[in-house]
Amino acid sequence: MAEQKEDSTPKRKKLNSLNLAEIEAALAKCQEKQGGIVSKYARQLLARKKALSG
Repeated sequence: MAEQKEDSTPKRKKLNSLNLAEIEAALAKCQEKQGGIVSKYARQLLARKKALSG
């Protein structure tokens, strides 16, 4: 039979299911790796953060 592939990397959670602390961590990671907040993913994180904050 076929061998089952082990998922050693965790799957990314959807933006709508992230809490504020997870969004902050993801933004910090984007800032570090990409050198700014210019990607579509980073802009969506900022929009979600704004929606959660107020």
